[in-house]
Amino acid sequence: MSECGVQDRPSGDLPDGHRSWVQKVIGSSAGKRRVPEVLLDDAFVDSRMRLEFPNGEDGEPVVTIGAEILDVMNGMWKQCMIVKVLGRNISIAVLSRKLRELWNPKGGMYVLDLPRQFFMIRFDIEEEFLAALTGGPWKAFGSYLMVKAWSPEFDPLRDEIVMTPVWIRLTNIPLNFYHQSILMRLAKGLGSPIKVNMMTLNVERARFARVYVEVNLRKPLKGTIMINGERYFVAYEGLTIFVPWYIHVLKVGR
Repeated sequence: MSECGVQDRPSGDLPDGHRSWVQKVIGSSAGKRRVPEVLLDDAFVDSRMRLEFPNGEDGEPVVTIGAEILDVMNGMWKQCMIVKVLGRNISIAVLSRKLRELWNPKGGMYVLDLPRQFFMIRFDIEEEFLAALTGGPWKAFGSYLMVKAWSPEFDPLRDEIVMTPVWIRLTNIPLNFYHQSILMRLAKGLGSPIKVNMMTLNVERARFARVYVEVNLRKPLKGTIMINGERYFVAYEGLTIFVPWYIHVLKVGR
């Protein structure tokens, strides 16, 4: 896998100025993955790592990596997401081809394989990363594609993707509820709201309001919501078939 677009930085300590080097790395949306050995030279790393032997030199070594190192390294992967195809074992080459068909990225998109059939996807263009992250639910190979934004805390040997974004429909709610803040507040009772569908905001459709919400698959999906004494039905697009199966998988374990 070839990558380019390296940004240079002065060697040694973090430079003074209005923005630290860490802030520049984390805040940049330039795209191409930076080379870690260029971002952090040996002197910088050595000055912010500590090696200790609490039980003597023959005992277990204890290493502490400084927060400034981790801030820069984490910033390199800020346009990445974790992907898993439910119930399928897929090779990295096959998945990469499928995702390119599915998302049609104009910029670079790179697929890294992780343990337990997790994959890490990195995008050069932030808008394409956000579109893939929030544009689902996605289907691939006849199954659902679970996605989540990468975080340093994610451990493929231990974790599952239990939070997933999904479009919900608030059926037959009154037109005077069609306000972005009202709809986002209503959806908060069903999960973590992300955005309201543009057709809903433009009131181009009145049978239901459509909101993108992140839900927890370990918890029961709520089928109704009570608003001002009236009960309205909630539909979850694309989840009705696979949610019971996935909850069973989570309970059974690995």
